[in-house]
Amino acid sequence: MKVILTQAVPGLGEPGTIKEVADGYARNFLLPRNMAVAATRSAVKQAESQADLYAKRANKAREQVQGMASNVEGKTVIIRARVGSENRLYGSVTANDVADAMLSQHSIELDRRKIEIAETIHRTGTYAATADFGSGITASFNVEVAPEAAGAHGKATKASGETAPTMQAADDAPAADEAAAPTEDNATEEQAEEETEANPS
Repeated sequence: MKVILTQAVPGLGEPGTIKEVADGYARNFLLPRNMAVAATRSAVKQAESQADLYAKRANKAREQVQGMASNVEGKTVIIRARVGSENRLYGSVTANDVADAMLSQHSIELDRRKIEIAETIHRTGTYAATADFGSGITASFNVEVAPEAAGAHGKATKASGETAPTMQAADDAPAADEAAAPTEDNATEEQAEEETEANPS
């Protein structure tokens, strides 16, 4: 028996599909559940019209997705990270970081769950990544990981990860010298005391 599916049936087809099925399957399962209708001449004509409309909508949606993928294709996002020795990161760059960078730098919103990075990022450098838009449409782009700008955390950091020495010790040195050297007022008072002792009244 020929039927026209009115909704998606797993293993059988999508809505609007005309299928030849067993009479019992159609009468006992598909038709009672309004999952299909008998493929009469008028129903077939209507189904063909709906199938054309469905195909046009599907093509339009696919074109929109392809346009989004084209916008991402070949792009580069730059992520600044703290680094230590041998350009190793303090932590790693995640898909969430990449999605945030794509949004802020290119105004393109990506689903972080659909971003795949070719390898785990633990060092600075350029890495390949892919965004999956569904329906077999993907876009490749680059993730560039660079050290943070100097002073981003208030201190200059060496490549080895050690904190650069501060100038506190040098600033304290003049104060110590001043304490050791006698002032002009102190010298005058000492001289007066010596003269008084030498010439008592």
